[in-house]
Amino acid sequence: MKIFRHHRFLLAALMTLTVLACTKTKYNSDFDLPRQFKPGDISVSAGQTEAKLSWRPSLFTAGKNATYTVEVSTDSTFQTGVVFTTVTDTTTVTVTDSVLLVLTDYYARVKANANGPTAASGWVKSNSFRITGEQIFLPILDVDLKDTSVLLKWTPSAGLTTIKITPAGGSASVITLTPADVAANRKKINGLSPLTQYTAEIYKNNTRKGSITFTTKEHNIYAVTLSPGDDLVTAVANAANGDLIGLQPGTYNCTDGLGAYVNLVIQQKSITIQSTSNNPANTKVNFKEITLKGTGAGVTVRGIDWDGAASNASGVQASYFINLTGMASDADPSVFTDVKIENCRVHNMGNCLLRGNRAANNAHKIDTILVNNSMIYDNQAFSAYTFFTIDKLEFHALVLQNSTFYGFGRAFISYSTNITFPVAPSVLIDHCTINNFGRDGRNNFFIDANANPGTIAIQNSIIATTPMPGQTVGTTLVRASTASASLSYSDYFNLYDGAATPTALTWPSIVSQSNNQTIDLGWTAATTDFTLPAGSPLRTASSTNGAIGDLRWAQ
Repeated sequence: MKIFRHHRFLLAALMTLTVLACTKTKYNSDFDLPRQFKPGDISVSAGQTEAKLSWRPSLFTAGKNATYTVEVSTDSTFQTGVVFTTVTDTTTVTVTDSVLLVLTDYYARVKANANGPTAASGWVKSNSFRITGEQIFLPILDVDLKDTSVLLKWTPSAGLTTIKITPAGGSASVITLTPADVAANRKKINGLSPLTQYTAEIYKNNTRKGSITFTTKEHNIYAVTLSPGDDLVTAVANAANGDLIGLQPGTYNCTDGLGAYVNLVIQQKSITIQSTSNNPANTKVNFKEITLKGTGAGVTVRGIDWDGAASNASGVQASYFINLTGMASDADPSVFTDVKIENCRVHNMGNCLLRGNRAANNAHKIDTILVNNSMIYDNQAFSAYTFFTIDKLEFHALVLQNSTFYGFGRAFISYSTNITFPVAPSVLIDHCTINNFGRDGRNNFFIDANANPGTIAIQNSIIATTPMPGQTVGTTLVRASTASASLSYSDYFNLYDGAATPTALTWPSIVSQSNNQTIDLGWTAATTDFTLPAGSPLRTASSTNGAIGDLRWAQ
């Protein structure tokens, strides 16, 4: 019995020694001084032009004159690609775009240096990070983009040296900026290829200051080119399906042989009417109405100032800018092709921009209605029509982008007649500036979709100032079904019902909201210049960190 107890004691002692040996081994491998005195984890805050590296100091180094070595590399193993090395006695280091390339992944590592009898620590490595680069380029306006050229503009920046232009899948060309280019904050690039995507990058020596991507336009082949004084009405009547009519700079009147204003009738064909300069500031058409008549009728207008004032002054009211009608009668069933208004100014129409409710439910059909990069304003006498009157129209998409609308009547968009849509329609309002609208006590006066299906997306836009002077509206801005409706990255202000005791209007719960603001820019019904103030947070409030509203007002 005593021998057994003695053996049991020896076994226990051996086990204890084994545990101590293991513990000592673990202690030596995991907690020797070089590892114990590693800095804490690296955190990285990376922005457009710099990355700030921070870490917790090594233990027991307070007041010990500790220093750290920092390295930054494109290689996560740090065997190659080290672009930055420094020694610092702080726990933060900032690395700028003079060292780092934009949109390139980097890694940082830091170690505590040897200090007296204490050896250097091991390295602590960060996760990957990148800087995004500055963006001094301004958005490219439609008027500045051609088939073989582009006018690039940027915010003032001293010391710029070059612009690099790279076609998709091609080789880059480097263009040296002259002092005059830098002073003018713009450069026209010629010799581009039509219908080609390019990326432009602007540099100050080796530092990239901005990048922008664009696609050049299609080379234009005009079926006929008119000069001021030529008969546009007859040219439109004689055009074949698919024709492109070019207008040289000047003024054109939509009149008959006696000088009376008449409709531009586009019958069972789709045509394009475009200024050869692509500039509405120098090409003007005094119009009464563009009538799309019958199946196949459609129109694209580009780069033109469309003005209804002369027709109204002559006693012939410019009723609608675009009017959808059937062949034998207004209500005849018809399938229209697209309507596109691009880089235009349209103003002084009598009733509304587009009327599409002349037929029975679903009898008139159209795929896309597009307004892009345009300014549309001032119904004559501020009509009691809804600006986009598309009730009963079977449409697929209404797209309003990069455009300004103001002074336009009782309501903005209405497709309030419930119909059966074979494909649920979509409404997109993106980067638009909308001001001074609503009258006649109209409710649901921003968008009235009633119970129709589909999606409504309002984004990157500014909506302000209701109702029109001396008018009232209802207290609901939007009516929609359980279809998706959203308002995001937008600003709205000065929205009231116009009652003697005004009620501030709010967006109904059916409209989901995110990242919106209510910054009052001081606009009134008389405002026609919607330029965003310098330094305004709305210049960086969009979903892409750029300006919101029509981008022309952020130039």
